[in-house]
Amino acid sequence: MTSMPLAARARPPARLGLALLLALGACDCGDEPTDEERLREAIDTSSVHLWVAAKVALTKSGDDPKIAEARRRLSGVVGALADMDLGAAGEAASEGEVELSLRDALALGEALFALKDTGAEIVREGSEDELEPLLPTLLRMSDPDDPVAGRIDRSTDHAIFFLGLWVAKVSPKSPVPIPEEVLLYEASRTDVDALAFPSLRAPVLGLRSTTYGRNELCDLAQRDADALEAMDDQAEALRDVFTGVGGERLTLEQAGGVDAGVRALAHGSTAYCYFGRGEDEEARAELRKFVDTAEEAGAEPADLGLLRAYLAFEDEDLEETRAQLELAKGAAWMSEAQQEDVDELLAHLEEEDGGFLEAYFDRAFFARFTARLVLHELDEAGVDEAVEETEAWRAVAGFVQATGGAIGGAAEELEGAARGAAEEASELWRSVREAASGAADLEGADGEGADVEGEAE
Repeated sequence: MTSMPLAARARPPARLGLALLLALGACDCGDEPTDEERLREAIDTSSVHLWVAAKVALTKSGDDPKIAEARRRLSGVVGALADMDLGAAGEAASEGEVELSLRDALALGEALFALKDTGAEIVREGSEDELEPLLPTLLRMSDPDDPVAGRIDRSTDHAIFFLGLWVAKVSPKSPVPIPEEVLLYEASRTDVDALAFPSLRAPVLGLRSTTYGRNELCDLAQRDADALEAMDDQAEALRDVFTGVGGERLTLEQAGGVDAGVRALAHGSTAYCYFGRGEDEEARAELRKFVDTAEEAGAEPADLGLLRAYLAFEDEDLEETRAQLELAKGAAWMSEAQQEDVDELLAHLEEEDGGFLEAYFDRAFFARFTARLVLHELDEAGVDEAVEETEAWRAVAGFVQATGGAIGGAAEELEGAARGAAEEASELWRSVREAASGAADLEGADGEGADVEGEAE
């Protein structure tokens, strides 16, 4: 058989070539979904459907008996919890100290679950903004003439709930196991260019970047981090970050700490994303930015010793690596166990065992360390207390506990029977509550807690 010349075999007929080009243009051929597409999929979950259903219960007017029943049940629980400390409320709810009987919990669970399909439809159509903002409703439950309520528009409502949920989730004192998808939902619904209180823009961008990064939505995380870096110095503006929602004015030092802190968290989360993609050089560049902004937030040299040791190790500067590890042992927040870890790192460094150090400085380490450090600095500056003293925070905290903690706590007391609707309602927090019992959390931590950020001391 006569063989065809290579050049002839390599040249397809013109019609075939055109057909192939058209086919390639018409198919997605395995293209990776965009971050926006992945975000839409991530928030289309039962936990978010129930979260939105609870909002419907308190804000949607009309004669629908299902909404009326859910409103009646939910209003009673919110009223019982809104004035309590968040941690105390969660503990009291789970221990049955709040006047919420099992029958009440089941009834509330059934009422919320009856609205789950409504919540799902709103999430999928992106139509929540057709509802009234929730926070004004909550504020007026305790004070019909609340001065803040009338100033809160839809985007500001989403922003305050996002910030409140974020603080509740990562609070070192009393972390609440809030699913990431609920945070993602409120983050995605916030328009930072349409806020009634412009001083909220920087915190939303920084913490939203952190939330996106933690969920490997790296392009969205980078977008918000870049937008934050493009803003002018926000320290003066951030002094009023809580005044719009009924809080006190921050000192210039506290405001500067918030400004640097949220920027540091954004850089830390972006680094986390890049490590996940295997783009280590870009990740290290973001870590260097984190170190710089963490210093602005008030971090001491010893606080940053571990990160600087890692960066020096990657630069093959073993002398600087050793010096930074020794410095890190003096950090005020370093526990005895953590000091022993550093001693072990030093021992392996002396043995030129680079593999051990690489294993220690893994992706989960950076997720834990960056969040813990910034939260520690903000707590030291008194920012946590400033948040907790606002009426808006107390309203958000009460709603968080009513929709999740109280029902979840009651459901866990059931011994396998009659779980039904209560278990469905407690699904709002269940995914992360299960993670707290030993499964790896979203940052890949080692099972010490439901949230790596919540480990801060």
